Amino acid sequence: MKRMIQVGVGGMGTCWTDRIAESDEWEAAAYVDTNPDHLKAAAKRHGLPKSRCFTQIEEALRRIKADALLDVTPQRFRRGVCEAAIRAGLHVMSEKPLADNLKNAKALVACAAKHKRIYMVAQNYRYQPVVQTMKRWVSEGRLGTVGYAGVHFHKGPHFGGFREEMAYPLVLDMSIHHVDMMRCIFDADVASVSAVSINAPWNWNQGDATIMAQLEMSNGIAVNYFGSWVSTGWETPWNAHWRIEGSKGVLLCEHDTLAFSKTPGRKRAIRPVEWPRVHQAYLLEAFGRAIDTGEEPETSGRRNLNSLASTYAIVRAVEEARRVHLSEMLR
Repeated sequence: MKRMIQVGVGGMGTCWTDRIAESDEWEAAAYVDTNPDHLKAAAKRHGLPKSRCFTQIEEALRRIKADALLDVTPQRFRRGVCEAAIRAGLHVMSEKPLADNLKNAKALVACAAKHKRIYMVAQNYRYQPVVQTMKRWVSEGRLGTVGYAGVHFHKGPHFGGFREEMAYPLVLDMSIHHVDMMRCIFDADVASVSAVSINAPWNWNQGDATIMAQLEMSNGIAVNYFGSWVSTGWETPWNAHWRIEGSKGVLLCEHDTLAFSKTPGRKRAIRPVEWPRVHQAYLLEAFGRAIDTGEEPETSGRRNLNSLASTYAIVRAVEEARRVHLSEMLR
């Protein structure tokens, strides 16, 4: 069994403590959280002794022997937490985003490379049956030559807290999932973006929470992306709705249900591929496999730089009213 120090065990962290407890490859080495109540609740839920619960990461790294660290803290703490773990000799997996800005993201990737540690980002949306099915249909040529795609996302969550104070809450907190799905499905990086943001009259966020963006992938596929976090009625799933248009037909994903159409007015259902583990369970498996083999994971920090940079490129495109090339963001 590999041993994991988890930093951040409240909120989203509870999902991770549960998945680690269920894992046949990982076990909790220690919990770290600045909130004593979160520590107490997690320790009670999973039977971890008080001696393995800490409020400071430095103490946990000094006292606990582990193989890896899982960072589930807010993004502003990402670089400090993960660099400390890497320098202590641990492999690291962090929640998305990779960092709170591109400078820190690049520094983290460089730190992992210098110390020869695996650094993986928990981009879980790509590891679902519907996403893997779309990826397979594209890669196997069932749609012929893919020319363009439309991705539409509508949700109206009232999160409160830091998200409602962000300048572009949808783009900087959620859209990275959809961009990463694009990169997975089309097996390509984002090459350039143009975008317009919308501040709806009823927007309850301080910043614009609706975006219209056009993304050009490195293989020439064009993607039209509309996303809103202030929807007032009918909503899409978190995966969004997808329409992928090829020379041999159209692949649709609506309400996480897949269909293929090559004749107007007609479509047939598609059964998703078998995918035994999803989301966090698969990420833990992939992380362990990367540590064992030394192979770079699909969502390594280095590879994930394009997903993160794409969201910042969307913001720059909005603010500067121009098309932004990813080469500008990553140099």
